[in-house]
Amino acid sequence: MLSRVNAGEDQMGFLQMRVKKHRWYSNILKSNDPLIFSVGWRRFQSMPVFAVQDQNDRFRMIKYTPLHDFCTAFFYSPFFAPNTGVACFQTLASDAAKFRIAATGTVLSLTPTAPNLFKKLKLTGAF
Repeated sequence: MLSRVNAGEDQMGFLQMRVKKHRWYSNILKSNDPLIFSVGWRRFQSMPVFAVQDQNDRFRMIKYTPLHDFCTAFFYSPFFAPNTGVACFQTLASDAAKFRIAATGTVLSLTPTAPNLFKKLKLTGAF
């Protein structure tokens, strides 16, 4: 008997996830740093980009996760159903001295193409 993932679960794309840094995790999570995601029975590594949604419904990229607030993470991964729970780790070593769960969250949506993220506009100089 062969076993494989269900039809539709082998597709890859960009996931939008609502994420919050775990309160017992001492470090701050940074955008584009690799994280290990545990979603259902799957475990994979990806590099999320963190963003916040502004009043014009645009996503603004942020460098670090907020300390006590939710933000949105975008990353490339296999597709999962919305409202699926996610646990994030920076290391899976069993002899880690610190708390290992870095962040938790839920899947919001999935798209096959990259999302539109905007960086903060910084103007310098004079007229």
